[in-house]
Amino acid sequence: MASKSSITPLLLAAVLASVFAAAAATGQYCYAGMGLPSNPLEGCREYVAQQTCGVSIAGSPVSTEPGDTPKDRCCQELDEAPQHCRCEAVRYFIGRRSHPDWSVLKDLPGCPKEPQRDFAKVLVTPGQCNVLTVHNAPYCLGLDI
Repeated sequence: MASKSSITPLLLAAVLASVFAAAAATGQYCYAGMGLPSNPLEGCREYVAQQTCGVSIAGSPVSTEPGDTPKDRCCQELDEAPQHCRCEAVRYFIGRRSHPDWSVLKDLPGCPKEPQRDFAKVLVTPGQCNVLTVHNAPYCLGLDI
């Protein structure tokens, strides 16, 4: 029979594993690859570049068909993110101030990253995609973190 001292760490490990599994199953995480796609809002790059600098990204599909415009594709991708993860998706998209290289946005010829960041912060608002967020409103707070 196992000693009492060896059962306690095993029991603790089992409890922790079940807690983490339950949290993952409820989808409360908002990390790239866990709750969010590995490149959140990648489909918004074209729309953001067009709106901020009037440029297109080479290789991006060009369409003016209703429902298939860059804005439509961006808003659809944002809408498909879980409501409680939409602000975090925007944070990943624009990059954090502490890790600006982790941004999906790129400096483009004639279109620096900073104006793109500024515009991307309003993607969830009524004037753009108008989607509810973790705040139960179409706004994200604290995106400059």
